[in-house]
Amino acid sequence: MKISLDATGLGGPKTGTAVYLAEILNIWNQDPSVVHEFIIFASKNTLEHLSGLSLDCRFRFVSAPSQRQLRVLWQQIVMPLHIARFKVDLHWGAGFVLPLLSTKPMVVTVHDLTFQLFPAVHERIKRFYFPLMIKAAVVKARTVISISESTHCDLHRLIPASRGKSVVTLLAARRIHPSNLISRASNGQGSSGDYVLFVGTVEPRKNLTRLIRAWKSMDASARSNVRLIIVGATGWLVDAQVANLKAIDAIEFRGHVDDAELVGLLQGAIAFVYPSLYEGFGLPVVEAMSLGIPVLTSDIGATREVAQGAAVLVDPTSEDNIREGLARLIGDPSLRQSLATLGRERAASFSWARTAGQTLEVLEKAANE
Repeated sequence: MKISLDATGLGGPKTGTAVYLAEILNIWNQDPSVVHEFIIFASKNTLEHLSGLSLDCRFRFVSAPSQRQLRVLWQQIVMPLHIARFKVDLHWGAGFVLPLLSTKPMVVTVHDLTFQLFPAVHERIKRFYFPLMIKAAVVKARTVISISESTHCDLHRLIPASRGKSVVTLLAARRIHPSNLISRASNGQGSSGDYVLFVGTVEPRKNLTRLIRAWKSMDASARSNVRLIIVGATGWLVDAQVANLKAIDAIEFRGHVDDAELVGLLQGAIAFVYPSLYEGFGLPVVEAMSLGIPVLTSDIGATREVAQGAAVLVDPTSEDNIREGLARLIGDPSLRQSLATLGRERAASFSWARTAGQTLEVLEKAANE
């Protein structure tokens, strides 16, 4: 069977959607029982994310433009022509969008519905484009994949056409730590670091403004000489926020870092903080838990679903609640040790192998219906 997949929308920094596709393709590439041929529509940025996978001859790339406006037109006009030319049996839109003119069977993955739920945190054009395209893709698709039960429920509520044809395939933690690096997960001990860590794209949905205000309002005794380190590529609508970060004592903004540096930062952190307003899944949360790092995250949606009793949960709209949660984590070593154990156990329940297998089953079933 020939399966085409749209990887054109993956951005420059390797964020959640890029991790999702790279991990699934890596599993399929390592499994000789996967006998399908894959046509991957890819921009230059996509190729950078996938080049390290050493994909074999089952995987073929077709170049697509990187520039956003051209890519949108290419997806809807040129991609259907390629799908027909290659005689594809099924097309998978791995990131929200489908080529609506194609007559082939199709599956779409919807990672989250922030464009509908929190339009103000997105660039203006995305507030209009993605709600329209996601709804059209859901209507067009034979099957809709959600990456969490939370997103699954949002889909049913906001796009009723998803009911009866949506499935959930949960994500998992990347194996981002080198095999020769001993995690404190191996001995259950706390870190000797002097900072808590945030990792994520610096954009409004991540709720950094409230996190920073909560941090600044903590008593010096509660903060106990601990710093807040913020890691992540600069996204959108954050210029003033980033400028303010660089001027605040006890807060350090590192920007985007590679996996090797990220591992070192994770290993040294006494806790991981992620009070996001909304997540489709929350990969940074499960990745921190997999390394035995105590986590503070939001008591809403997918982050609550992923953490499931293995983290300090806070109301992300309450600076007071975030501050109290931070003070608990910093001031209570026994709580941190307990959360480290619970977090490792929870993270171990997720599996990329299972995700890849379930995804392939969905694609095969949709093609054969």
